[in-house]
Amino acid sequence: MNEIIVINGQSVEFEVADSGVFATSLDVANVFEKRHADIIAKIAELPADSFRERNFSLTERTAKFGAVVRSEPYYKISRDGFSLLVMGFTGEKAYRWKIEFIAAFNKMEAMIKNGSIANDKFTEVLAALTQKSSEADEFKSKYYAAIERENMLLRQNFQTQGDMVKKSSRLNKSERDEIVRLYKSGLSQGEICRRMDRSRDAVRNAIRGVL
Repeated sequence: MNEIIVINGQSVEFEVADSGVFATSLDVANVFEKRHADIIAKIAELPADSFRERNFSLTERTAKFGAVVRSEPYYKISRDGFSLLVMGFTGEKAYRWKIEFIAAFNKMEAMIKNGSIANDKFTEVLAALTQKSSEADEFKSKYYAAIERENMLLRQNFQTQGDMVKKSSRLNKSERDEIVRLYKSGLSQGEICRRMDRSRDAVRNAIRGVL
């Protein structure tokens, strides 16, 4: 889930990922009117510790530079990472843009807490597929077919269990005599059920006259 918020006339994209909010080093450079290479270098100077790993995620995009298309590295930056990165940016304008960035992070985090942003993968997939009706119809068809197959297996399972209960409830005379003998020898009903592979109701009925 992404949200566009305008800061200093720049469209800044905030991304929700793993219940966190991230901006990019590209947007930080644009808003604070810095060279992106300088922002990348500043991040590279940070210690390679767990904080940097959690709050600065290196990725890349394909961009056009004049007539040349090549990959460009950039960072996805968390709220904490942003606060550390811009700590040294001074001046009235930088101060104002810091506040606007922090307000945007707060807004996005509040939306997550209030449930306004759904981070459900199924919802994301279905929303994307609805842009192409044929793909959406195929996806929904497969989804409902899978549910129907699961329901069919459940029905078969219940039927099989019912047949087993019926079967296990029918005892011939020799089985009833054996159950009574085992009961009189001191075995519990549960032990008799396991030994005879019969239901508890069948065993109870067989020894009813003995109880």
